[in-house]
Amino acid sequence: MPAHILDSRLLKDLYGTDEMRAVFDDMHLLQKWLDVEVALAQAEAALGVIPVPAAEEITRRARAENLDTSRIKQLIDQTVHPIVPLIRVLQDACAGDAGEYIHWGATTQDIMDCAVVLQVRDALALIEKDLDAIRAILVRQAKRYRDTPMAGRTHLQQALPVTFGYKIAIWLAMLDRHAERLEQLRPRVLVGQFAGAAGTLASLGERGLEVQKALMEELKLAQPVALNRHGRRAAAKQEAV
Repeated sequence: MPAHILDSRLLKDLYGTDEMRAVFDDMHLLQKWLDVEVALAQAEAALGVIPVPAAEEITRRARAENLDTSRIKQLIDQTVHPIVPLIRVLQDACAGDAGEYIHWGATTQDIMDCAVVLQVRDALALIEKDLDAIRAILVRQAKRYRDTPMAGRTHLQQALPVTFGYKIAIWLAMLDRHAERLEQLRPRVLVGQFAGAAGTLASLGERGLEVQKALMEELKLAQPVALNRHGRRAAAKQEAV
């Protein structure tokens, strides 16, 4: 029994696609969480914050399909927490002491926020693909029917003649603006999050901003502004002194 129209076998495709549903599927979300943990480990290993072999082992094991998702679900039910169970199960999957370096200096919101942004990036790519396909069709149709007459309309009444190609060109211009908006929103939306507990980066000492920058480079996301600016101001004051 579907609880929502998006779950309905009969109606769900009126409001979504298999591709888009896959982006926000549980397993895809789980993999995005893991992707962020992997990127963090790799960034920290590159900076010498954690051992390189530990980051390599974390990377090898962080595949959603290879983890015990039933155990993760059981632990989420027990802890009412999404990321701690993920870390525990991934730690169990890692050899040696590599599991001890998972999530080093991070907090739950860092992982979840970055994962959502990665999902949104995948979703935007699907929207862009569909938008480009529709625009290409409209370009062809506008050219094909540029001289095809039809009745224009005003106040729901037939009015002066126009061409069907002209009407299609109006639709195309609207979608061109949407494509432009889509491109413009990416820098504002595709921004990561990493600041540790309470948002201070204190758990990483003086390496916090370095790790944050390296992590965002791994994820190909923009660095969050507030701490970045604060860090630059603090560095500038130190140089002045």
